[in-house]
Parts: sequence; structure tokens; C-alpha cells
Amino acid sequence: MKIIKFKISYHNGDANDGRLDMYDASVSLQGFAKALSITTHALLNNGEIRKKGNKIDGAKIYINPSRKGSFEELITVAIENQVAASIGCSIVASVFYDLVKWTWSKTLELDYEPETHHVKKLKERLEPFISEMEEALEIPLEQAHRPIKKCDEMTIVLKRQKIGEVIKMNADTLKSVSLQTDSNIISGITGNITRYNILSGIGRVYDDHLEKTIPFKIHDDVTSNQKQLLTWSMHNAQNGNGGKLDFEVKRVLTAKGVIKRYIVHNVVQSTS
Repeated sequence: MKIIKFKISYHNGDANDGRLDMYDASVSLQGFAKALSITTHALLNNGEIRKKGNKIDGAKIYINPSRKGSFEELITVAIENQVAASIGCSIVASVFYDLVKWTWSKTLELDYEPETHHVKKLKERLEPFISEMEEALEIPLEQAHRPIKKCDEMTIVLKRQKIGEVIKMNADTLKSVSLQTDSNIISGITGNITRYNILSGIGRVYDDHLEKTIPFKIHDDVTSNQKQLLTWSMHNAQNGNGGKLDFEVKRVLTAKGVIKRYIVHNVVQSTS
């Protein structure tokens, strides 16, 4: 087994006395367990995303006894030798932390770019890997913040042995995973598809008005003909021919008011 060890440390509030509310702590650790399982499975299985986060092919995650005098959980990820070898036993830990930091940072709206070749390849995929990972991680990472909901002074840090902080969560990052969906459908959004996964219905659209790319997910109401338009738009955008579409969407917003994604309810070829 290739062993990766790290700590999840809680600071301020009751954590300074070496304790946390039992329910809040259990919800937080369950969120971390799901997020770590989703991320680790994707790492070891060529980017496959399992949204439930209750099973990993090729590894197990263990929790070790807490240390006295603090509220700190010791975590061990045990990766099967054959699976670790497929990435490279000498670099699998670096790749693991790189993927955790990139995918979790994107979900929490923090700045970070992948550093390892393996994770850069996942970023460069035509399929919108990071958009699917963000959607899968949002609820687990919101759960991981649970103690911060009760005490906004609290911080939670995932620490790598001998190196230090990988991810730090606080009241600000909680807002990034506290989401709400517009009740009304918005029309008049024009743009072209830059990435799209036919199977998941998740992709990215360049919004001409906002002048930036926004993740999207198609609603069940979208017809097969409309789905074909999404593919048409992506291919034409890549070929430099525009591929413009008009969308009707609901916006998913963070507590900061930032657009997290569009839920596409209707799409037609643009006439403008």
C-alpha cells in the first residue's frame, strides 16, 4: 500500500478547548469523507466522478485517533500498490494533493492552478471535468463547513505532513458552497458552448453579455434536438464559426451573489 497521511485541524471557538459540538463535528467529518472519496476515486480512475462519495476503487480512507490538547483529526489514504504504480509511486502523493487543492479550490472560489502533469491533463480534457467535480463536491464541502456555521471565527485546515496548509476553510469559503437557485427563468442569454458532456448534460458556455465562461447543466425539459444544438455550437465555436445559441436559464448563485452555473431550460439557434 502507498500511504498518504494528513491532518484536518479545527481552530478557534470550542476547538480551542479541544472539543466540538458532536453533531456539527459528525456532519463536518462526513462531508470531508465524501469529498475525499470523490476526489481520490477520480484520481485513481482516470477522472471518473462518483457523486455519492461512498466508495473508492483502488484505495481506502481511514480516520485515526485524535491528538490530545487540540481538535485535530488524522487521516490516512491507503492506495493499492498496483493503482499507485499506474500514476507513479514516487509522485502519487504530490498528484493527490494537487488534485485536492485544484478541485476544492475551484469549488470554494479560491485561486489555484494545477502543478503536476497528471492533473493538468484532467484540466485540459474537452469534457468539462472540473464543472462536474465542482457539482459533486459542493454539498460535501458545505457539510465540511458545519462548525463554521455556528461560529464564523472558526477555520478548518487540511494540512500536509512536513509541508503545511493545502486548503483553508472559513466563513468566506462557506459562502461559496451555500447555493440558491433563481425561482424565475431568465431569457435573452446568448453565447456558444465551449465544453459539453453528452452523458452528464454538464458543460460550459461563453456568455456574450458577461464576456466570460459559465458552467451549465441541462434541465430534464431540454429535448434531444436541443441537446444536438449544444454539440453543434461547441463544434462550430472550435472551428471559429460562432455557433451562437440563445438560452433560457435559471441561475444558481453563491451566498456572495456569484453565478455558480446556469440550469438550461430552453435553447434555440441564435438569429442575431
